[in-house]
Amino acid sequence: MKKASVSENLFYNILYQVVITVLPILTTPYVARVLGLEASGIHSFTESIVTYFILFGSLGTSLYGIRAVARVRDNPEQLSQTTLEIVALKLVLLLVTLAVYGPTLCIRSEYALIYRIHLINVVASGLDISWFYQGIEDFKKVTIRNFIVKILFVVSLFVFVKSPSDLPIYVFAIVASTLFGNLLMFYYLPKYTKLKLSKKLSLFPHLKGSLLLFVPQIMNYIYALLDRSLLGWMTNTDNVGIYDQAQRLIRMITGILMSLGYVMMARISNLSLNNDVEGIKQYIRKSINFTLFLALPAMFGIMAVANDFIPFFLGEEFLAVIPTLKYLSPLILTLSINSILGVQLLIPIGKEKRYTLATIMGALTNVVLNVLLIPRLGILSACIASLSAELVVFTVCFIAARNMISVKAVFKDNVFVLFACVLMYVAVVLVSKLELGLVVKLILEVAVGGLVYFVVTLITKNEILLSIFEKAKNLLKRGV
Repeated sequence: MKKASVSENLFYNILYQVVITVLPILTTPYVARVLGLEASGIHSFTESIVTYFILFGSLGTSLYGIRAVARVRDNPEQLSQTTLEIVALKLVLLLVTLAVYGPTLCIRSEYALIYRIHLINVVASGLDISWFYQGIEDFKKVTIRNFIVKILFVVSLFVFVKSPSDLPIYVFAIVASTLFGNLLMFYYLPKYTKLKLSKKLSLFPHLKGSLLLFVPQIMNYIYALLDRSLLGWMTNTDNVGIYDQAQRLIRMITGILMSLGYVMMARISNLSLNNDVEGIKQYIRKSINFTLFLALPAMFGIMAVANDFIPFFLGEEFLAVIPTLKYLSPLILTLSINSILGVQLLIPIGKEKRYTLATIMGALTNVVLNVLLIPRLGILSACIASLSAELVVFTVCFIAARNMISVKAVFKDNVFVLFACVLMYVAVVLVSKLELGLVVKLILEVAVGGLVYFVVTLITKNEILLSIFEKAKNLLKRGV
């Protein structure tokens, strides 16, 4: 089976991530102002609860599916058998999840109506087969699907959601567009595999393999979602809304960086099967450099512009998001690097148990700190817990992967990137002191910060920047 290059797959992933980064720039201010803090908090809280059911209903099959398909994609018979078995396993897990979800949340719970609408979300998750396309390294189809989903949602949002009372419509727009997108993926499937059984379905080996990847996945989500749940249970949904807005902005940025992980996972799985250690080291070093080139300026930039960005983007009702966003900004770096160590390196080379240990320790750190600190510190405790958890995950993962990464080389490659970021931060803070209108000042901050970072990395001949220039030059030549 012909597979796309890493650069091509990365292009489609980044293209999609750019789309989902640009669209929230249009939709988030609208949603924040139309729904308000209370309805936004209810949505964030209920979504965090539903996600637990979706996670337990998938048991790691999506991550497992990428690796399993990547390993048999050159054998049509095995590809067909493996795909059918994983799809069947997901359907069985979906039925079990629905049997528990309905009685638990949809009958007498406080937000029963919202939970009933989220039934569609649970079904959509069970029918998701994007793992197949990621496994065969065809990210174009996934990008097209996701783009259609986002466009449907945005159109529905602006047409039907007009006030806080429209929260059920808002939730329906999200989950219905997701379900449509997942069903669309089945349309393309026959072009890649005929889905004919060559032998009896064997689900247990896939269940066992999925469970090994489920633990780190659920641990990651626990300390990504539990803080919202605990804030809702131990304080109020307004705090959930404030914290969630900051988290969404952070993860909006890291989505672009972490998308590289799923591209690299399939490729490194193949390199691992061929025992190509040097090839893996080369890919990982490039991945780290690419990530730091984007993550470091994003982290410093968020801290520098937060005071002016939040009132412009979310409105005066969400001013409390400013300090929270600043506290959480280091997550841009830690989430991205941990994605490299875990998804790109440890899982593909068969060290998922080490990654599992890392995420378990991170989740325990998150839970303990949240329970101890939320009654006294509220939102700040959730920030401390999230950052501490990511630091623990990084430490354990790095110890497991230390033989594959040269710290000295990474530092040498990126010392001037860090220097450029510090200069950028100083420049933006100086601009923020000017007595200008909010919009004009924000535009000037972004422009000056971007210019400083670009000039410094250009002068210091940053490898990633020069590589981008070279690829752009080649594309222009092809166009001519």
